[in-house]
Amino acid sequence: MLRRTEPRAKPLQSVERYIRSIGRHYVHAVIVMTMLIGATYLTVVVALDRHSLQQNIGFLTSNQFIRFQQLANQTRALMRASADPNLPDYIIRPMRDDILRAIGEVRAMSRQLAELHDEIGRNFLEKLNPRDDISEQLRLELDARLEDFLARAERIANAGAKERRERYSFWGPIDFAVSSDSVLMRQFGDLIRRAHERSGISIDNAKLIGTALLALIAATVILASIFLFSPLLKKLRNEHRRTMDFEERLTQLAHTDALTGLANRSSFNQALGNLFSDLERTGTGFAMLLVDLDRFKSINDSLGHPAGDAVLDHVARVLQRTLRSTDIAARLGGDEFAVLLPGMADSALLATIADRAVKAIAAEIPFEGRVLQATASIGGAVVPSHANDEASLMRVVDLALYTAKSGRNTAVIFDEAALARRLEQNQLSLALVLAADRDEFVVHYQPKVDLATGMHLGFEALVRWQHPELGLLPPGRFLPLMEGTQLIRGMTRAVIATVGRDLDAWKRAGLVPGTISINLPEVLLVNEEGYNLFVETILANRLEWHDFAVEITEDVFLNRSADQILDTVARFREHGLSVSLDDFGTGFASLVHLRDFPFDELKIDRSFVTGIGSDARSEQIIRAMVDLSRNLGKRCVAEGIETDAQRRFLLEVGCEVGQGYLFGKPEPVDQAGERLPRQSGGVKRLAAVGSGRRAVDGAL
Repeated sequence: MLRRTEPRAKPLQSVERYIRSIGRHYVHAVIVMTMLIGATYLTVVVALDRHSLQQNIGFLTSNQFIRFQQLANQTRALMRASADPNLPDYIIRPMRDDILRAIGEVRAMSRQLAELHDEIGRNFLEKLNPRDDISEQLRLELDARLEDFLARAERIANAGAKERRERYSFWGPIDFAVSSDSVLMRQFGDLIRRAHERSGISIDNAKLIGTALLALIAATVILASIFLFSPLLKKLRNEHRRTMDFEERLTQLAHTDALTGLANRSSFNQALGNLFSDLERTGTGFAMLLVDLDRFKSINDSLGHPAGDAVLDHVARVLQRTLRSTDIAARLGGDEFAVLLPGMADSALLATIADRAVKAIAAEIPFEGRVLQATASIGGAVVPSHANDEASLMRVVDLALYTAKSGRNTAVIFDEAALARRLEQNQLSLALVLAADRDEFVVHYQPKVDLATGMHLGFEALVRWQHPELGLLPPGRFLPLMEGTQLIRGMTRAVIATVGRDLDAWKRAGLVPGTISINLPEVLLVNEEGYNLFVETILANRLEWHDFAVEITEDVFLNRSADQILDTVARFREHGLSVSLDDFGTGFASLVHLRDFPFDELKIDRSFVTGIGSDARSEQIIRAMVDLSRNLGKRCVAEGIETDAQRRFLLEVGCEVGQGYLFGKPEPVDQAGERLPRQSGGVKRLAAVGSGRRAVDGAL
C-alpha cells in the first residue's frame, strides 16, 4: 500500500514545488515590479520637484526683471522731478519711498533666488546633468550688476533735495543710464531663457527615465501602472500647462493694463509704430484720439481710489463698445486713454465717433449704492491729413485735446483754427506773467441787493484784464490759463490792495459801499499769506474787517491741506470778516463738509437760477438750499438773477440777497460809485475816484 502511494506522492510534491517556485518567482516579480514602479514614481517626483524649483526661479526672475524696470523708471522720474525747485515735498517724498520700497523688494527677490539655486543644486537629477557653468556665471554677473544698480538708485533716493537738484539732475541720468544699460537687460533675458530651458530639460529627463523603467514592467501590470501613475502624469501635464499659462500671462502683463484690460502704453507705442510703417509701405492712413477725464482728481480725492478705479473701468468699457473691433484702445496712464483707428481718413466720421464716446462716458456709473458722474474731453487727428510722423501727430492731437478741455465734456478734431487758438493761448500765457507787474488787471464791481427792497448791500469784486493789444478781456479768456501756476497769487494780492484803496476813497467821499466780496484761491488759504494780505490792506487804508468778505468754493474741502484752510477761515471769522461758500452744489463736497466748515453765507450758483420758470428740478434744488441755509442759521445769496420772475421766486422761497444783471452789471470803480448811497452829512460825491486804476480780481 505504501509502495503504491509513494509514486503518487512524488508528483504531488513536484507540483507543490512548482507552485511554490511559481509563487516565489511571482513574489520576486512583484517585488521587482514594485521596486521598478516605486523607482519610477520617485524619479518622476524628483523630476517634478526640480521642475517646480526651476519654474519658481523663472517666475521670480521675471518678477525681479519687471520690478527692476519699474524701479529704473521711478528713479529717472525722481531725478527729473528734482530739477524743479518749486516741486513740493509731498510729491517728492512718495516717489522716494516708492524707490526705497522697490529696492528692498528687488534685494529680497535676489535672496530668494539664491536660496532656490542652493536647493535645486541638492536635487538628485541636477547632479546627473552636466553642471551649467554658463548660467551660474551669468547669474553671478547679473547679481553684481544688479546690486551696483540698486546702490546707485539708493544713493539717488537718499540724497537730499539740494544734492539731487545740483548733482543728479545734471550727471545723474547719464550715470544712472550706465548702471541700467542694455547689458543688464540682456542678462535678465538670458537668465529667464536659460531657466525656461532647464525647466524643459527636467521634463525630458522625467519622460526618458520613466519610459525606460516602465518598459521593464510586465504587461500584466500595465493597467495597474497606468492607474498608479495617472495622477502623476496629470500633475506633469498640469505643470506643463501652468508653464504655458505663465508665459502667456507674462506676455499679457507686458502689453496689457492691469486695471482696465486695455492695451498699455508700451503696446500702444508698438501699434502706433506699426501703423506708421503701414503708411510708408501702403499709404494707408489712420486716426488717433486722446481721451482725458475732467476733474478725475476730485473723484479720487473725495470718494477714494476704488471710485476712481470704477470710473476708469467704465471709460474702458465705453471705448470697447463704441469702437470697431479693429480699433486699438489703450490706457496710457492715470486718467489718460488713447485710441488708434486704422484706415480712418474721414475727419467728420472721426468727430462723430468721438462725440458718441463723450456722451457714453457721461452716463451714470453705479458704485456701492451711489451714482458717479464723469465727463471726458477728447482730441483727435487724422494721418496723413494732419501729421506725417509720430511727433507731429502727438503734438496736434494734444493741441486738439487742450482745446477740448477748455470747454470740458466735448470732442475736438484738429484743424487750423484750433492751432490758431492754441497760439493765441500761448501768447496770452506769456503776457500774463508780466500783467500784474504792469498793473494791467482791472477790478469791476457787481452790486448785491436786498431782494425785497432793492437796497444796496455791497459788491462782489470781479477781475478784468486790460490787455495792451486786445483790450479789456473777460475772466474766461485768461483765468483758465492761470490754473496750476503761481500767477494767481500776485493777481489776488493786487485785487485786495485795489479794493482796499477803492473802499477808502468811497468812504472819504461820504459814500456807503457796504461789504466787498473777494474770491480767495486755495493757494492763499493753506498758509498765512491770504490772512496777512487783508491785515496789510486794512491797516494801510484805515478800514475795518467787516468791510470785506471772502468767497471760497466748496472744492477747498477736497484740498490736501483742508485743515490749514479751516484754520485760516476761522481766523477771518474771529475778526468779523464774512465767509461765503461760492458755487455751492456744483462740486463734489458732501454735507459732512458743509456741517463742519465755518461760513456765514451760502451762494446759489447761477446755473440753478437760470432754470427758474423752466426747470422744476432747479427750483426744487433752490428751495432745498434755502431751507438748508436757514436751518444752519446762514444767509443765502443767489447770483445770476436776470429777470424779475427769478427775483420774485427767490424772495418767495426765502432767499433775501441777490446779484445779477437785473440789478447791475459789473462796472468800473467810478461808475459803481455813482450808485452808492451817501452817509448822513456826507461831504462830497465820488467823481473820478480810482479812474484808470488797475487791479486784480478776487473772482478767481
